[in-house]
Amino acid sequence: MKQCLFLLFFASVVFFLSAFSHQSKVNISNHYYLKTKSQPLGISIILYRVGKADRIEDLSNLEKEIDKSKSVNLYKMTEDLAIIFMNTVDTYSDTAALPYKMLLGNYVEKQVGYRIINGFISTSEVVKICNWIREHKINSFEGFSKMYDALSQEAKQELEDIGSGDKKSLFEGYVQPLTEFYFAALKDNNAIVICGE
Repeated sequence: MKQCLFLLFFASVVFFLSAFSHQSKVNISNHYYLKTKSQPLGISIILYRVGKADRIEDLSNLEKEIDKSKSVNLYKMTEDLAIIFMNTVDTYSDTAALPYKMLLGNYVEKQVGYRIINGFISTSEVVKICNWIREHKINSFEGFSKMYDALSQEAKQELEDIGSGDKKSLFEGYVQPLTEFYFAALKDNNAIVICGE
């Protein structure tokens, strides 16, 4: 009887291990940002302030700039914020929208040191994004609350389904640092690069 149980246990361990050993490795750069991606982001999204630029190619010595850069880390909250800012569950439907660009930028693919840059926001677009922030008053808790409270039922349900935080924790933890980051970038005439790390 003991031998039979031991063989059964051994067989189940072998089966379990073989099931996981055949999983393919995931390329982390492909998980960060795809234009048609419809699943939540799996890694932290970090925005870095860099020098003035209209195109990412205009930036020289980018690795050193990023290393010295001021940044804001959105962790895994970009989907939650995109749902709120765009009032939709299909947050990848309009990649030209300013709220989308504010979180993920314009798609680029550039390796800089160990980082992979997948988003870029030009200095002139920083101005437009700051105007959008002012217009919707999301740099204040009252303005953000108004936007949050006006969400469609579908958007509210999606936030609940993904386990999003309450509006106060979202504002204090992510929206306020993000808007402060953008206004600092505006003041210093920065462009922004976005990495998944």
